[in-house]
Amino acid sequence: MKVQQEIKRGAIIVFITKYSGILLGLVVNSVLARLLSPAEFGIVGIVTVFITFFNILSDIGLGSAIVQKQDFGNKDFSDIFKISVPISVVLAVAFALLSYGIAAFYGDKIYVPISQLLAIQVFFSALSIVPKNMLIKAQAFKTIGFIDVGCAFLTGLLAVVLAYQHFSFYSIVWRSIAYSVLVFALYFANSGLKIQSGISFSGIRGIAKYSSYQFAFNCVNYFSRNLDNILVGKFIGNAGLGLYNQAYQLMMYPVSNLTHVITPVIHPILAKYQNNKTVIFQEYIKIVKILAILGLPISVFVYFSSPEIIHIFLGEKWTEVVPILRILSISIWIQMIMSSSGSIYQAAGRTDLLFTAGLLCGAIMIVSILFGVLYFKSLEQTAVLLVVAFYLNFAVVFYVLINTVLQQSVFELYALLARQIPSLVVLILAYLTEANFSKDWTTGPSMLIISLGIKLCIMGMVTAIFNFPLIEPYVKKLGTLKSKS
Repeated sequence: MKVQQEIKRGAIIVFITKYSGILLGLVVNSVLARLLSPAEFGIVGIVTVFITFFNILSDIGLGSAIVQKQDFGNKDFSDIFKISVPISVVLAVAFALLSYGIAAFYGDKIYVPISQLLAIQVFFSALSIVPKNMLIKAQAFKTIGFIDVGCAFLTGLLAVVLAYQHFSFYSIVWRSIAYSVLVFALYFANSGLKIQSGISFSGIRGIAKYSSYQFAFNCVNYFSRNLDNILVGKFIGNAGLGLYNQAYQLMMYPVSNLTHVITPVIHPILAKYQNNKTVIFQEYIKIVKILAILGLPISVFVYFSSPEIIHIFLGEKWTEVVPILRILSISIWIQMIMSSSGSIYQAAGRTDLLFTAGLLCGAIMIVSILFGVLYFKSLEQTAVLLVVAFYLNFAVVFYVLINTVLQQSVFELYALLARQIPSLVVLILAYLTEANFSKDWTTGPSMLIISLGIKLCIMGMVTAIFNFPLIEPYVKKLGTLKSKS
């Protein structure tokens, strides 16, 4: 019970701050989508792919290792931070030099100044790793949330102002730079990190094996997750990448912003039980149940609501995103559950098996992307093959995690998912009925908003009816408060 209370308390804090960030991000992205073209988004999207890789290089698995190691003191944190400084400098310089290679690969010199500017972001993002993970280890989720949301607000405002002033894609570039600088400064100030004299490598040696496997997994996961962006930008073009990126980002909103309410909390709390795999499994299966209850109806909702979502949040010039988002939406629930699994591998101290599972999944993803982009040369077909890859990866990840790492039966997971099928059938039938009645009046901005609201209400009602035992305590509590008043 204590574990669940800790997870619930942390998740509530992360939920509030995270969803403030979601709302803010949707507003900023909606404004920028109306000021910038798909090609302009695509140009920055290409460079962002490479920045993500450099962020992995800067971490070298240290972030999760800092959280996992229970006996670290301030001297260890100080030593690791000192080591991260020259690493940050080298990576920033390397990224600035890579700009010429990126420009040559895509045949456009515009990538040189963009990449050299974003080398500043690479530097400060690398420096943020130690102070941020110190805050995570201390379960200072409220502090992290306030910093992230506050910086997102200020830099989002900066991007909108610059876009209005016709800075084009540079408005997104300067937003990224400003965000990384602000976040580092605030993480460092709030982490309690005290730089001590001298340097020792004992702290690094103590986490070398754990962090090396984590780093290797991060690299494999990066290439399997970003190869589509690299190849789409090269072989289909910037406009195609802009469309694909918007569909992927919208699909990832519920994945990252629902799952990441819980996953930042799981690792630091369950790491205390790394020698008791039964406790980890019992607590994790409860989390998976919640993610399934949320993720499955959201997948159905996004599939049926894609036209409204695109027109409301991006505008009419992005209608080509609709079929891509519909296809990708089928994988939302899979990704929500699967993205939480990494924290369990980490908490159980088995980053070696996380790497092994990552290799298998990465191979599946890469083959799917190569066929979609190079053979079919189609954004929609690439999305279809990605969805197939996610389903295959789900089977691999959870077989290794539950059967091998936690030494439990994976069929308990599948039985849990099977119990959600009746509610999904009812939800799909309800949406088909609603579509038949509303097909003649869902035109115009106000009607689209009403249609989206109706679909949200249908999803909420069906989910609540089929999962009433979960919300019953809150209903009773609400009734008690009303009777007292």
